[in-house]
Amino acid sequence: MENRKELRNNPWVDVPMSVDVWHLLKEQRVSDTYYKRGNGDATQDLDWVEATHRNWVHEIIDLSEFPHCYFVNGTTDAIHHWQMTDKRPWQKLCYGEYEYPDMIRENGSVTCDVPDQYMDETTHRAGKNGIIDPNKPLYVSVPSSANGNFFDLRVGDAPVILDCTYVGSTDIKKINVPRNTEQVFFSFSKGFGLVGQRLGLVYTKKPHATLQTLKDFENWNYGGVKTIDLIMANFAVDEMWNRHVEEQHMICHKYGFEPSDCFFLATTKDPYYTRRRRMKWNDDARICITSLFDKYK
Repeated sequence: MENRKELRNNPWVDVPMSVDVWHLLKEQRVSDTYYKRGNGDATQDLDWVEATHRNWVHEIIDLSEFPHCYFVNGTTDAIHHWQMTDKRPWQKLCYGEYEYPDMIRENGSVTCDVPDQYMDETTHRAGKNGIIDPNKPLYVSVPSSANGNFFDLRVGDAPVILDCTYVGSTDIKKINVPRNTEQVFFSFSKGFGLVGQRLGLVYTKKPHATLQTLKDFENWNYGGVKTIDLIMANFAVDEMWNRHVEEQHMICHKYGFEPSDCFFLATTKDPYYTRRRRMKWNDDARICITSLFDKYK
C-alpha cells in the first residue's frame, strides 16, 4: 500500500474539504456584515448564532449551565484568552492532548496516559503516573485529541477547560460535562474544512475576563459569525460524519486500522506507525486518513 509511508510521516490533523461548503462560502458577501460597531446589528447576529448553536449541539452536550457565549478566531484563540487570563498552574489529562497550550506557556502537568484511564474512586489515582489535582485547571479535549474518540469524562472536583473542537466531525454521542467545568470551546475547522476561516465559540459560566470586554464593544469578526450561521443552517452537527463514515471504515479495513469516532482519524497498534503514538505508555498510534478520502464530498 503506497500511502503507508505518507500516513506514518504525517503528524498533523488535516481536514477533508467539501464542495457544498465551498458553494456556501461563494454565496456569502463581506458587505453583508458591513456594520457600524455599536448599533447592535453584530450583537443580534451573535445572539442568533448562540441560540442556534446551543440547539445544534444539544444532543451531544448540554450548555444550559453556561450563560455566556463569545466568538473567537478558532480554538487557538480560545486557548490564548484562557492562558492569558488564568495564571493558575494547570494540568492536562493525557500526553496525547492538543499541544498548543504547552507551546504558549510552561508545560502543564500530566494526570494520566490514556484518555479513558481514570482515577480509582478509592485511591484517586489515574493510570501509572499521576493524580488529578483538584486545585489546578484541567485542560481536556472530548472527543480526545489523542485518538479522536469520545470517552466518559470523570475528573472529580478539578476545574475543567473542556475543548470540544472535534464536535462536528462525529456521530451524535453524549458528552458528560464535569460539574466544575469553567469554559467550553468549539471550532468549525475540523468537520467542515474551515481551517482558514478561524471560527470558534467559547461558553463560560462567568463573564470572561477579556472576551466579555470585547463583546461589550462588539469587537469580533462579524463575517465569521455569519459563516457559522450558514454552516448550521445547511448541515446537521453529524452531517459530515454521515457522509464519510462508510469510506472511513473501508479505508480502515484496507489498512488494518481501528476507526475513530472522528471520521478522518483512526488508530493502530502496528509498530510501523510507532512515531505516530501520542501517549507515553499506550501503543495506539493516531493516524489522520484525510489524504485517502475521495476529495470534496
